[in-house]
Amino acid sequence: MKRKHILLTGLVCLLLLVGFIGWQLLSSYTLTIRLNWGISIPFLARTAPYYEKDSGPSFLGDGIRYHVFSYQYEDFIDQMFAWASVDRETIYYDSLTQAAETWLDEIEVPAEYRPDYDACSSWYGSKSDNSEIIFYWDAERNLLYCLESFL
Repeated sequence: MKRKHILLTGLVCLLLLVGFIGWQLLSSYTLTIRLNWGISIPFLARTAPYYEKDSGPSFLGDGIRYHVFSYQYEDFIDQMFAWASVDRETIYYDSLTQAAETWLDEIEVPAEYRPDYDACSSWYGSKSDNSEIIFYWDAERNLLYCLESFL
């Protein structure tokens, strides 16, 4: 009888642990990025939400979304993309910086939560519907910035 009780307690603890880990993974915005863009932010980088803001709910899902993640292990972030240090043109803007500043102004992000563009590497992507995503990586401050514009 005592053995069954110990086994049952162990099983309940294991299920709670698995449930907690699953909840952490499913409730993280990194899953949304993977589903929307096919981009995986490495779990082993140990990211944590640092700041987030968006343009609010939208019937069509369009608008601006902004997330800043802190992380513990840089090597995994380094391997995410072929990071660039040169600003480039986007679909609608002359530079990534101009796009980012326009989007961040639109959702009123305070200066202290914006990237220091000169200290960051960047990566840009777009979809066939002209939605755009920009990542900035500040290796010095261990911050990963994700800006999305959905159309």
